[in-house]
Amino acid sequence: MHITKIELEDIKSHQAATFEFQRGTTAITGANGAGKTTIIEAVAWTLFDLLDYKKDDFVRRGAKKGVVNVTFESGLDEREYRVYRDTGTGYYVYDLQLKTRIADKKDEVTRFLWQHLGVEAGTDLDALFRRAIGVPQGTFTAIFLETAAERKKAFDKLLKVEEYRQGADKLLETSRYIETQITLAREKIARAEGELARFETVETEHRTFENQARELSENLEKFNAEAAEKSASVKRFGEIETKVNELKAVFEKLQTEKIRAEILLEQKQNELNQAKSAAEKIKLVETDYQNHVSALGKLKELERERIERDKLSQEKSKIETAQVNVRANQKRWTENLEKALNAHREIELLKPKVSEQEALEKQREIWRNDLANANAVETQIKSLAAKMDVLRQKYEANQKQIKDAEAKTKGAGDAENLQRRDLELTNNLAKLRARLESDEKFQSEIKNGLCPILSQKCLNLAAGQTLESFVTTQFSEIKTQISAFESEQRQLAGQLQVSREAGKFEAQLETLRNRQKEIGDEGKSYKDEKTHIETRLENLPQLKTDLSEIEAKLKLLDSPKAKVQLFETEAKREIETREKITEIDKNLERLENDKRIIVEQLESYRDFDANWARYSGQRDDTANAHREFLTNENLAKTAPERTREFEAAKTKLASLKTESEKAAADYNEASADYDRETHIREKGLLAEAETRQTETRANLEYTRKRETQLAEELNRLREIRVLMQSEFQEKERLEKIGEATTFIRDTLKEAAPRVARNYVFHVSMEANQMFREISGNAERTLKWTEDYGISLEENGFERPFINLSGGEQMAAALSVRLALLKQLSDVRLAFFDEPTTNMDAERRERLAEQISHITKRKTFDQLFVISHDDTFEEYVDNVISITGSADDSSAINA
Repeated sequence: MHITKIELEDIKSHQAATFEFQRGTTAITGANGAGKTTIIEAVAWTLFDLLDYKKDDFVRRGAKKGVVNVTFESGLDEREYRVYRDTGTGYYVYDLQLKTRIADKKDEVTRFLWQHLGVEAGTDLDALFRRAIGVPQGTFTAIFLETAAERKKAFDKLLKVEEYRQGADKLLETSRYIETQITLAREKIARAEGELARFETVETEHRTFENQARELSENLEKFNAEAAEKSASVKRFGEIETKVNELKAVFEKLQTEKIRAEILLEQKQNELNQAKSAAEKIKLVETDYQNHVSALGKLKELERERIERDKLSQEKSKIETAQVNVRANQKRWTENLEKALNAHREIELLKPKVSEQEALEKQREIWRNDLANANAVETQIKSLAAKMDVLRQKYEANQKQIKDAEAKTKGAGDAENLQRRDLELTNNLAKLRARLESDEKFQSEIKNGLCPILSQKCLNLAAGQTLESFVTTQFSEIKTQISAFESEQRQLAGQLQVSREAGKFEAQLETLRNRQKEIGDEGKSYKDEKTHIETRLENLPQLKTDLSEIEAKLKLLDSPKAKVQLFETEAKREIETREKITEIDKNLERLENDKRIIVEQLESYRDFDANWARYSGQRDDTANAHREFLTNENLAKTAPERTREFEAAKTKLASLKTESEKAAADYNEASADYDRETHIREKGLLAEAETRQTETRANLEYTRKRETQLAEELNRLREIRVLMQSEFQEKERLEKIGEATTFIRDTLKEAAPRVARNYVFHVSMEANQMFREISGNAERTLKWTEDYGISLEENGFERPFINLSGGEQMAAALSVRLALLKQLSDVRLAFFDEPTTNMDAERRERLAEQISHITKRKTFDQLFVISHDDTFEEYVDNVISITGSADDSSAINA
């Protein structure tokens, strides 16, 4: 894999930056804060999903979104791809040859990167980058100085050793599941065996019920024949009994009908006599009946005349009532006319007083406005006085602040010198502490007073002086200097705090003085405005007196203007009133004419009362004869019909007597052939035969039903026997699977340390070869042990990692990490961020030379060294210098 280009847009200190890379070793240099480490972070985030802080902190200050594009040439198909990622949700892979996206969203991009980085699917890319490809700044050798437990935690994850243990743990659930299924199979077999224990009993019972069904079937056939015989005998007697009963019923029916016919004949005789009597009565009253009908006709005609006369009388009454109402209305409107004429006279008398009232009201309105203005001026004066009081308080408070600030500004000019001295002390302390840390580490490496590098006595020691006493003397001097500098820095911190506070108050003093002048000017302005306003209140007492006098005069006038308005309303009604009176006179004349016409029409009804009395008397005198005629008329008309009904009833009675005598003779003849006692005895025998038949049939049904149930139960038990055999087979199969699962789980448990040892063996061999190439010494052997520690064997002695020199530690850590990368993936690139930290010039040069050997031997395609010094420039293939500020990043390729 070969990274060809990295493009950053609004990422940390880079506004818009593009970096192009070649194969080989590339040094990325620049001052601290130029954004060198950001390049590694961009690659880690885009290709390995690693970012040690929030995405918002990765975006350049002031920008909304940051974007990273990493272009690389894949070692899988030797084609170029660009991976895009932004701090929003954008994340995809772009094929530069096809000019299209080939992976979108995080899951697809991750699968693509696993394939083209040459690592197994599921590999933790974060751990791979953190432990092998791009070790964070200052931690290159740190993990190898940790305890064995910490190293195991870090490298087990990288080597996927933990996955074997997790696989064994997950198989425990499978093993438990298989055991549960075996237990369930055993339970099913036990239940089946319990069921099959009843098989012989059920089979015996089935044979018993089968025999019983056969016997009952034979008995039922015998009982059916007996019942059929008795049923035929009972049927024959039943038919005879039915015939006798039918003849008896006919005889009794005819007897009943003969009795009803005799009663009907008597009834028809009575009805005929009543009709003949009614006919005689209507002959006697027929003349009076006709007179009564004639009188009713005359009264009906007179009733119509009465209605017309009453209608005319009502209209006459309405006209008379209307005349009364109109005359009353005429009187009211005449009075209204008199009021309107009087209003005209009153208006002429009030006009002088109205003029006087208007003049007084006009003057009152002017003085009221003046009084309102005066009252507003008083309110305005009070408001100004309140504002002046507030300003006076602000002036006093500001003056006090000025005095306090003047007192606190003393010593403000010393801040710059104090800060400069504090910075000098901080730098000196940092140097002394670094020197102390280095000497303490050196002291821990001393053995038997020999130099840890040359393994012999130091030639710079004075006579009788040991290496330990020399180093201890150096510790005392450094600690004394550190103590003195820290004491001075604490005193300086207090002075610097006071000086900074004084500087703050010095900046505030000018503002406070300007505010004091503004408050004074504003107070003078309020005072002048108040003096000017107070002059407008001199005429206020006289104004109140004049206004009271006008109010008194208006009260004496008693509002003539309002009275005039009332009289004008009355006067305006004069024309309307005169028109109304004229209209009333016309209505009175019309009503008088209507009344005269109705009186003339009523004259034609003067004989009505005499005629009504004459015909009413005739109606009353013939009323009884009329009622008698109507009562008997309908009955007399039925005489012919009732004569015919009487003759028909007499004929029917004679016929029924003949039929009844014949029916009695037939009944007596049929009764002689029927024996009731024999019939009853045969019915009893039939009932007993049917009872035996029913009981036998019920027993047969139950027996057959039970036989069927037992047959089904036998079939079910046979099926259970077959299923039990399959459960036995399933149990054996599950037991074999359980044994295989246990074997695989035990194998996975044992595989984890074996896989780790295998990785360690191959990485150790690769790292040793690389270390010998870097150091140029084939007589030393580098080992990566099973606890992930590093040791160096030389001349038959093993030296642990902690006893190696700084350069040896860096070379050893570099070899192991690069060997890990070769073993775990096809990635042949690595990043070294500030690898020369705490190294002197000679060691930095040696490390640069060692790193350059790696790409020259074609072991790796690309190595990136990030450093702020120029040590690597002579030993690398490419140099990129980063310059610029947070708003303008640029790269210079050399």
